[in-house]
Amino acid sequence: MPISPNDPRPSYVQIADHLRKKIESGELAPGQRLPSGRQMAEEYGVAAMTVQQAIGELGDLVVRWQGRGVFVREHDSTSGSSESLTVQDVVDHLAALRASFENLESRVAKLEAQRTRQS
Repeated sequence: MPISPNDPRPSYVQIADHLRKKIESGELAPGQRLPSGRQMAEEYGVAAMTVQQAIGELGDLVVRWQGRGVFVREHDSTSGSSESLTVQDVVDHLAALRASFENLESRVAKLEAQRTRQS
């Protein structure tokens, strides 16, 4: 699904909505691994960072496992209630935060190196 230049929504929102529909329809089943960021970037014709933003928009529909990928979260009939959080939910969330921070750290390091080379 290419990104529509006529759609007023940002590219990452278009991608997130497309992935959300695939998850909700069952085309992407619970436990199924999403394609890699690089694969999705090629499929949608966008930068890898745009794909990462889109995945971030999916919230509780996916879980990120560092070194393994992004997976469709198993559906829980009690989800939606703040009392239904499990230890695994917290662990998954912390893993996603860690991956985000590592990504950010890498990007900052690249920018600092680039700035040093320019000076």
